[in-house]
Amino acid sequence: MSTRPTAEQIVANADTLGKALVRLLEVCDVLLERNPAWTEQLLLRLVQALYTSKLRRLVAVLLANLTAQILSASEKMSGVVIGFSQN
Repeated sequence: MSTRPTAEQIVANADTLGKALVRLLEVCDVLLERNPAWTEQLLLRLVQALYTSKLRRLVAVLLANLTAQILSASEKMSGVVIGFSQN
């Protein structure tokens, strides 16, 4: 028997997914700055396009405060994360 997720679980899942997408996009930027082989560049740009779209769709349906929490995962916005507990 399958149980439906609670509203809190849905919000937590959206927050976790959004933060992971933000970090993934930043990693792609870092890797592309290092001038990888053309095949890697192609794959990284594909990953960027796919997950940028997914992140935009996610934040489009979320409340502003949750969107702000997700975007706070960005190292560019908040500095380098020192420990896992700060994620």
